[in-house]
Amino acid sequence: MHTIASEILCAALVARLGVHPVAAESALLATLEHFHAQSHEPAVARAGFTPAEYMQTAMRTPRFKATLTASALLADGREADARLSWEAYVQREIAVAERAHQAVPPTALLGDIDAMHRIGRRLGLSDEQTDQFIPGIVLTLAAGYPYRAPDQRHLRLTDILAQVATEDLTELLRHTALSATGRSEEAAAALRRMQRGAR
Repeated sequence: MHTIASEILCAALVARLGVHPVAAESALLATLEHFHAQSHEPAVARAGFTPAEYMQTAMRTPRFKATLTASALLADGREADARLSWEAYVQREIAVAERAHQAVPPTALLGDIDAMHRIGRRLGLSDEQTDQFIPGIVLTLAAGYPYRAPDQRHLRLTDILAQVATEDLTELLRHTALSATGRSEEAAAALRRMQRGAR
């Protein structure tokens, strides 16, 4: 792992966070291993990425930086700082997702509250439950935004959210509702159906 790039990253962590160099190196290795494992998931290939392309894209994302920062603080024994750092990143991502969602036109599904409620009701959800689940779904879609398929890479996050179709939202709400009620096996089956549909 002793490449010039890794040494620069580790030195930046040491300077920015005040962590021990060993903690910085350990965090970088753990973070790279985490994203490397993700790069071999079937969804990555379906999105049109090779593992190397996925890694190149991932390393430029706020999620990579946030994961690396939290990991370095944790490796340095600063658990509270690691937790606060990660929570701050999550709050920033939530804010970005919320702004993108608010900009979705009312003619699009994720901009039409009544349409979302109707889908939720067909799944046996109350309007309040649907309202609770939608922000999490939007955040999940936003988290995958940097890794969108080649034909969507020119689109903004708002554009991606505006393209969510009834079938997609139905499956996402079904998966979220099953997960929320602890029906993990059924939720996993719903996720597999979604992944097969995305091929």
